[in-house]
Amino acid sequence: MAFPNTNNLPAFTQMDANQSIISPLFLGQDYMEYMNVLPDIKGVTKIDHLGSLSKITKAFTAGAFAGETTGTFSGVTITPARVEAEIEFYSNSLFGKVKAQLMKGNFEFDNIDGTAVKNVLIDLIAQGIKADFNRQLFLGNAALTTGGDYLDYNSYDGIFEVCKDTLAAAQKLDVTDIAGVADGEALGEAADGVTILQAMYDAATPELLSAGNHVFFVSGDIYDRYTEYLEGTGYAAAGHSVLVNGIPNLTFRGIPVMVRRDWDVAIASDFAIINGASAAVETHRAILTTRDAIIVGTDFSESAMEQWYSQDNKSYRFRVSYMCGVALADAKLAVVYTADALA
Repeated sequence: MAFPNTNNLPAFTQMDANQSIISPLFLGQDYMEYMNVLPDIKGVTKIDHLGSLSKITKAFTAGAFAGETTGTFSGVTITPARVEAEIEFYSNSLFGKVKAQLMKGNFEFDNIDGTAVKNVLIDLIAQGIKADFNRQLFLGNAALTTGGDYLDYNSYDGIFEVCKDTLAAAQKLDVTDIAGVADGEALGEAADGVTILQAMYDAATPELLSAGNHVFFVSGDIYDRYTEYLEGTGYAAAGHSVLVNGIPNLTFRGIPVMVRRDWDVAIASDFAIINGASAAVETHRAILTTRDAIIVGTDFSESAMEQWYSQDNKSYRFRVSYMCGVALADAKLAVVYTADALA
């Protein structure tokens, strides 16, 4: 008995229908713990702002004396905007792909309801919504009316815009305030990262410095230059340790440094419409603040996603909407740095 020649048989390819790969998005670390989140915002909301009291204690007198009236009472206003995302998915676009093995009976290709494919798509959409939330929360600018993908940024003012309108000039730094950093250029030296962090610390108000619970939010290039600076430290033992073991929790003067690599991606792509950047390489920006100084008002809930199958359109639809607005509790409690001056 002769066995057939197997040299010409096609190679066997195993398909794993249960595994998926989602293209990565730079969602960053969990930064919301440093913010004061109001979870049930429905419209314009005012928060009492009580001015601090000082110089109210006087020398004792035997008789009555006038009471001080130096206290101030004002309000911090959050003006949220409603945003929404809707995705229409034609299930038959998956037919013939690996995931089609998980569709009902491998033939009901118009409706993914009740299949494992639906769960995969919900994960994908939830990731996209989170990425949009992160980008708009920091880089949103309601004044945008033209240019590029401006509709992806102009739903409401993000943190940089709120800080621009609130902070004193001395707390808004740009390349003119940083030694060795040039306009229109990327950060080229390892020392650039620590120079920016130092300048921001120096620009902080005494009230911010004394508040405690500080945090830096920095772009990926600032984070990387600061890491390189620490790796090249003149202290041999420390430098060797950093190179071998890394720096799991980067800090500057004991202040946590939270990296936001999504800023690098967004600015490189949309620098023409993002306030504080005029070139794709000007991704370097940062915020120094304290816990709860930034107020985020939202009614966003990750479980509030609508989903339905449209018989008329033979498509599956996902929709989520939420309110979001940003405010800075006090003008003394933040410092920002951008490559160009915030306009």
